[in-house]
Amino acid sequence: MAEQQQAFAPQRIYLKDLSFESPNSPSIFLQEWKPDMNVEMDNTVNTIDEAGVYDVQLKVTVTAKLGDKTAYVAEVVQGGIFLVTGFEDDDRDRLTGAVCPEMLYPYARSAISDVISQASFPVFLLTPVNFDYIYSKRLQEKDEAAAAG
Repeated sequence: MAEQQQAFAPQRIYLKDLSFESPNSPSIFLQEWKPDMNVEMDNTVNTIDEAGVYDVQLKVTVTAKLGDKTAYVAEVVQGGIFLVTGFEDDDRDRLTGAVCPEMLYPYARSAISDVISQASFPVFLLTPVNFDYIYSKRLQEKDEAAAAG
């Protein structure tokens, strides 16, 4: 049996979902802008077909609060379809769990920044993220949980 040649390539990058809420506008604009910011991130990986095509989605949620009032909630789900073939399971999982989200992040970052600016709030730029570190940390936590229980 011949070994399958390795291939990794993005096939399509797409915007799956974009939402923005500013429940306390316009009165929130009258307050001094010193928000508490919260950024949450998650990603999912789904197999599209057995030929090694995967749908990877990166979800980023940014919440800004002034005291107990929510200034805004901006959320984007940035998707990508990737060809990932010929890799061992661990390498494939690292590609879809770290490398793909890293490729999607600049698109999600741009969408979040644009929608916040369009809503008349001060510019907010997401900081760079080390997706390989996050992926490794999740693996470590998963291994520790398996060992504990």
